[in-house]
Amino acid sequence: MHADWFDWRSSATRDFVALFGAVVLASILLHVYEVGPLLFQLGRSYANSLLDDIIFTIFVALFLCVALTIFSVRRYRDLARESKARAILDGETRDLARHDPMTGLPNRRLFDETLTACLGLARDTHQVAVLLLGLDGFKRIKDTHGHAAEDKALCEFANRVANILRKDGILARIGGDEFGIVLPDISSLEVPTNLARRIVASATDTFAVETGAAELGVGIGIAIAPIDGVNLQELVRRAERALYRAQRDGRSCVRFFEPEMDIHVERRIQIERELRSAITADIIEPHYQPLVSLQSNCIIGFEALARWENRTLGRIPPDVFIPIAEETGLINALGDQLFRRACSDAIAWPETFTLAFNISPIQLRDPALGQRILSILGQTGFSPRRLEIEITESAFVERTGVAKTVIDVLRQAGVRIALDDFGTGYATLSQLLSFRLDKIKIDRSFVSQLDDSTESRVIVHAILGLAKGLGLTTTAEGVEDACQLGFLVANGCTEGQGYLFSDAVPTAGIRALLDRESGSTTVAEDGTPILHA
Repeated sequence: MHADWFDWRSSATRDFVALFGAVVLASILLHVYEVGPLLFQLGRSYANSLLDDIIFTIFVALFLCVALTIFSVRRYRDLARESKARAILDGETRDLARHDPMTGLPNRRLFDETLTACLGLARDTHQVAVLLLGLDGFKRIKDTHGHAAEDKALCEFANRVANILRKDGILARIGGDEFGIVLPDISSLEVPTNLARRIVASATDTFAVETGAAELGVGIGIAIAPIDGVNLQELVRRAERALYRAQRDGRSCVRFFEPEMDIHVERRIQIERELRSAITADIIEPHYQPLVSLQSNCIIGFEALARWENRTLGRIPPDVFIPIAEETGLINALGDQLFRRACSDAIAWPETFTLAFNISPIQLRDPALGQRILSILGQTGFSPRRLEIEITESAFVERTGVAKTVIDVLRQAGVRIALDDFGTGYATLSQLLSFRLDKIKIDRSFVSQLDDSTESRVIVHAILGLAKGLGLTTTAEGVEDACQLGFLVANGCTEGQGYLFSDAVPTAGIRALLDRESGSTTVAEDGTPILHA
């Protein structure tokens, strides 16, 4: 029978057994030596009550001393055990608070503590290196293979880097897909350089996940103390700027911090500040580049392109301020603002003309985007059947469910959907079919090389064949010369767009462009008419 009260592991049980044994032993000794009768005779012989009181008092005092000693020893033992257990628990708690639960690596807190201690020893002859690692393609693994695959790839990457680093430095996970390395004493810049190259090389091998194989790249930014800074915040900030440059320069790049990076970041901060003011003042405006039918050589519509002229910074290209708007969460406000102005401008165009408008993948993450677009169409009076929404392939792999819902809402209202920059993303043919596209736009990187590259001609020819087989309209972007135009016409391209026809013009310039179209055309060597802006 199980009895919780009788547990040999309990100190109280052991103390009870010891006391009980002592009492039994004392009883046996008293019986063997006939101590009882002797005490009885002694009591009859001496009737001195004072002596009896003294003996009784001594006996009680001895008993209390023994009992108190036993209690004190047991309590001391319990307190010692409790103190030890508390120390172990406190140590485990401190350890957990300084380590990442997924990878087991030090976290940002321990990374900062370690780096601060190392920087206290940094000298010209005792340099400290900080490497910040940012994973490329990490989000794509989650979107393609799921969260479990994402976690597995992350842990595998951490193990690979830890095996490379061994005991030469401290590796920490300091963010979702970011890692930090502290090299406490480097003899030359070759040490962090060689380490970074080995890490980049290790990431080129695919990562095995349950649903297949995944690929990752890694960008690395490096800062050196005391050259680039002597305190934690300054050194990490400069390593972050080097990482930002590495990720901008391409997949799996390594960059050391350079002073001009500070200038670049300060300019970016200034652009962000001016961008917020420009959106508030509704200063950024759409310009319009014509879409030309390659069969009739007539303008059939315009694509709206954002243009921003800032009084302080001058003309800022869209490939500079649009990514900043996406990163800072301003893209929805900017997109809605530009779309409203474009619809208002397009009301004055011939009714057969279409308006093409680009939607950022970030905007397509918003389930309410479709209803906002339809609301603006209703407020401006522009027909949804004259609207073409252009999306990029990256929208397919980021949050396909939300993007598809938005696109379905627009299609049901009569809006046409075009796939922009086709061939530069990660979309599969099944994804193309599931989105029920109306048009494919051939990226300018392929069109620009039609004159010189056999591979580009093969790719463009294949895209045109695919579009024809699927019953899709095609638009070639970046058409700049008659030879490119001739190839596109000969291979069945439907529409063209580029400097050969016209650059983007403000809304006030559209009338002059249409008048010029009706009165001025020339013919290429192959007989193809060319529209002049």
